[in-house]
Amino acid sequence: MTPVLVTPPAQPVITLAEAKAHLRVDIDAEDSLIEGMVAAATAHLDGWRGVLGRAIMPQAWRETHDGAGPFVLALPDVTAVTASAGGAATITATPTGPVVELAEAVDGVTLTYTCALPPEVLPSAQMAVKLFLSHLYDQTDLSPAFDAIVGALRWSGV
Repeated sequence: MTPVLVTPPAQPVITLAEAKAHLRVDIDAEDSLIEGMVAAATAHLDGWRGVLGRAIMPQAWRETHDGAGPFVLALPDVTAVTASAGGAATITATPTGPVVELAEAVDGVTLTYTCALPPEVLPSAQMAVKLFLSHLYDQTDLSPAFDAIVGALRWSGV
């Protein structure tokens, strides 16, 4: 039941312009370096393997489950799900994760779902990316604020 990323986010968590403004960089010579660091900071936080244990920006994931269900998904904040069998899927949020129930009984299914942070907490995730970016770019200690933000955003099902 290991989730597989099907469709990565179409947009970055923060733009190059936002990253440069945060770092107070006004030249273009380090754009590639900064873009790579934004990608590294995002990868550290985002998705099933990230420390948040959840998707920051909208993205699609796939999981294959054995048995008859219901099926608990690995990532929270699910907005849509489709099933390879079993008809219509219903999602219920629970403390252990989103639970998918199918209209028809199956003996195993592949579920594809879309998830993303709720809009009201996206600014916190963007700040976490910026703080980690500062850590990478300036090679300084990570701000204590980073741990506080990550702690608040980390999915408790992780």
